[in-house]
Amino acid sequence: MLYENWLYTGSLNIKTLYCAPLKENLKTECLVIGGGFAGLHAALKLIDSGKKVILLEKRFCGGSSSGQSAGFLVPESEEDLTQIITKHGKEKAKLVYSITQDGVNLIVNTIKKYNFNCDLRKQDSLYFSTKNKHSDIIKEEAAYKKILRLPFKLYNKKALKKIHPGKNYLLGLRYSGSYGINSFAYCQEMKNLLLKKGVKIFEDSEVQIIKGNNAKTHLGSVKARHIILCVDKLKKEINEELYHQYYHIQSYLAVSEPLTDKEMKSLFPDKELMCWDPELVVYIHYRPVSGNRIILGGSSSWTAYLPYIQHSKKIIETFVNKLKENFPAIKNAKFTHYWAGMIDVTKDLIPIADYDRKNKSIQYSIGCAGLNWAAYCGDYLAKRIVDPKKTKDL
Repeated sequence: MLYENWLYTGSLNIKTLYCAPLKENLKTECLVIGGGFAGLHAALKLIDSGKKVILLEKRFCGGSSSGQSAGFLVPESEEDLTQIITKHGKEKAKLVYSITQDGVNLIVNTIKKYNFNCDLRKQDSLYFSTKNKHSDIIKEEAAYKKILRLPFKLYNKKALKKIHPGKNYLLGLRYSGSYGINSFAYCQEMKNLLLKKGVKIFEDSEVQIIKGNNAKTHLGSVKARHIILCVDKLKKEINEELYHQYYHIQSYLAVSEPLTDKEMKSLFPDKELMCWDPELVVYIHYRPVSGNRIILGGSSSWTAYLPYIQHSKKIIETFVNKLKENFPAIKNAKFTHYWAGMIDVTKDLIPIADYDRKNKSIQYSIGCAGLNWAAYCGDYLAKRIVDPKKTKDL
């Protein structure tokens, strides 16, 4: 396998303009720092509300976590409902679910409104077990979904054979409302849209420090009335207090060569699904993507919490071999690319979107472990600028 982000090289032939680095000192009404899902959606909300907007990105739009994602859009948090209800209670669990669903809807509606070319696929989620103890986890999750009156369907081993016949699969929980996208292509489409609408975007422009309402890069600066900070891997120099409020989870992704129709049918005899196996620290997950390929991801207890990226091919090969073991029909299929990345998370796996404690004209979004969380948080922070009286604190 080649160590390379396939999403960068296979991003559906979308062309974007080069946005040169910031090399001057500018003033604007609103500054967005970060060109991932959160920053892009914040900028979109602001420009559509008549604000003047500048966006600074340290690499290129979609060049960090957002553009390295497997593109799962699910109305779920990183924690199961079981854990959320146990920790926070039923009402907060309802709120978390509504936010994650709103985030999915926000992305999907944007794709449809502007006709984005980013491989949007409606794919139900299937949460399955390969061991009896994991079946107990799935049954408990189903019970909590029932408490919150959320739609789902349980599949026993025999019923699973009709929708996803993994050799060792015992029990499955299926629910709708989820989609798959090419996350990097989405970022490129958003970048093109924002440029067309009049947002000034400067790439290769990492913010090194923020003093008052002035954000400084190596070659220039932007002074703004409002600043929205939507970055991952936040530097201590920018905000030491925020720096200590998030952590990393490292995960791996790989993509297969194009499968034959027969091979793909062996995995999904009925409809395409996005699948989750709760065996490891970060669930093994996979789904079909463009070109009749499979994108597969996961993590292990050895590397999940390392403070640096570990490029070990052995870990992702373990996941590939596990998939092939359960689906012998694809045993000869090759996985051509793999890559690793770090996802920012908070202690309770629920993002923080709030005002800066010392300067209320600065807002920040950190720990968005999920594309829908990121989009929602960026949009939410922008709404607080556009119409603060109508935007409720969460």
